[in-house]
Amino acid sequence: MAKEKLHCKVTLCLLGDKRAFGPGVAELLDGVRRHGSLQGAAREMAMSYSKAWTIMRNAEAIWGFPLIRRYVGGKNGGRSVLTRQAEIILARYEQMNEALHAMADRQFQQWFNDDELQKLQTMEG
Repeated sequence: MAKEKLHCKVTLCLLGDKRAFGPGVAELLDGVRRHGSLQGAAREMAMSYSKAWTIMRNAEAIWGFPLIRRYVGGKNGGRSVLTRQAEIILARYEQMNEALHAMADRQFQQWFNDDELQKLQTMEG
């Protein structure tokens, strides 16, 4: 049986009493930015529109301000855009997430590299 290649997984979540921001909210906001609608973002994530709305409402309640500005109907139909605050939060989250993953990868390579794993495998119990 071949041994599995080890790796680490780090998930960045910003927390208050509840989760204020994490990968799901970030993906939804990025989808709104690209598709111009929460519905398009939810569809891309294979998520129901009502669940996406619930996630957005909960996040907005925790932050205390809107993350999405909604424009209803009109000649070209409705659309949604990120608020300035959401753009800033998303950019900072993405930068922090990138830095966190780079640091985690360095630490993983220091403590669980192939040489260290080989030492553990040959060690007597």
